[in-house]
Amino acid sequence: MPNLRTNLISVISTCTSLRHLKPLLSLAVTSGLLRRDPFVSGRLVAALSFLSLPLSLLAFSSAASPSAFAFTSLILFDEMPDRTVVTYNAVVSRFAITGSELPGLSLFADMLASQERSKPNADTFVAALSCCAGLGSLAHGRTVHALAACLLDSPQNAELGTKLIHMYAKCGSLAAARQVFSLMETKDASAWTAMIAALAMHSRGEDAVQMFDEMVKTKGMSPDSVTFTCVLHACSHSGLAEKGSELFDEMKRVYGIEPRMEHYGAVVDLLGRAGLVAEAKKVVESMPFEPNRVVWGSLLHACLVNGESKVTDQELEKRAFTAAEGVGFFVGVSNMYAKSGRWDEVEKVRERMAERGMKKEKGFSLVEVNGKVFKFLVGDVRHPLTLEIYQMLDWIYGGMISEG
Repeated sequence: MPNLRTNLISVISTCTSLRHLKPLLSLAVTSGLLRRDPFVSGRLVAALSFLSLPLSLLAFSSAASPSAFAFTSLILFDEMPDRTVVTYNAVVSRFAITGSELPGLSLFADMLASQERSKPNADTFVAALSCCAGLGSLAHGRTVHALAACLLDSPQNAELGTKLIHMYAKCGSLAAARQVFSLMETKDASAWTAMIAALAMHSRGEDAVQMFDEMVKTKGMSPDSVTFTCVLHACSHSGLAEKGSELFDEMKRVYGIEPRMEHYGAVVDLLGRAGLVAEAKKVVESMPFEPNRVVWGSLLHACLVNGESKVTDQELEKRAFTAAEGVGFFVGVSNMYAKSGRWDEVEKVRERMAERGMKKEKGFSLVEVNGKVFKFLVGDVRHPLTLEIYQMLDWIYGGMISEG
């Protein structure tokens, strides 16, 4: 039962859809953990309250009194008379997972400003750093980092260090991510994987491969499936097709790790970017399970950008569109068809989107100025300095034209 409790709490924290949370709720009920364990009930209620109020109420009615109280705090948080660090952590982390980073940071600030018995712990700062990473706000991330160093008794927490690496990489500061990694007293496999992912994110493929080799050969650590996902993406984004293929082959042969969907997708993308379309197609055909939309999309993209019309047959397109779920896939394929001048295909993609009731979301950019994050939509004119912004853009564009 202890293992079930630990695993349940861990998995609940990573779920963002009802499809995955419903079976976890059922498991919590049948095992009795929902009624007698406040951590399990608190995590479930926090997760469900953002996705389904009826299921939140079900969890509330099934939980013991402490969990019911925690649930009430999530629905009417400002009216809660005695907030605990567990409650704060659950809500802030949920805000980060569901893409509501600003409310999450606001709640984190309220927690620090309050005079209640809710001193932040390492989990609190991990949740806050996730919000900063989601926003891409380097200033907020540095502030949270400084607060963690001042307020935590043991700021050298391994999980916190790993999250700091991720945050700095997502916010554009690879140098800061490297510094955090180098200063960590204890580097577990997760920390090494986070640093490899940071290098991949910044298209430093050769450095990522070198770090992977150091992790495995020098430090003697065993990579897991996530480590391989990161290093394969690093190879893909840096044109290291031969090295990536070699690592993919070593996964099962040397390390005994069975390749999963994300690994096949990374290799197909790797080969496609290198122009090795026929090899990419062979990888897809060799998969022991049905490819998902990411794999089909990578292969279709490889065919289109490399002009492999013979490989881009109707069956491939049919299977790719059948597996597709989100609007992003359709928009991406439509753009690829447009670039190659296949306007009839562009129209067909738009018809498919209309049939599924899909609409392209407006693109936006996040810009950080003096610690404040500004969000600009395409064609946005709501900012009070819109005129000055467009004048500056025209000046920059003119300078680019003059420079050739």
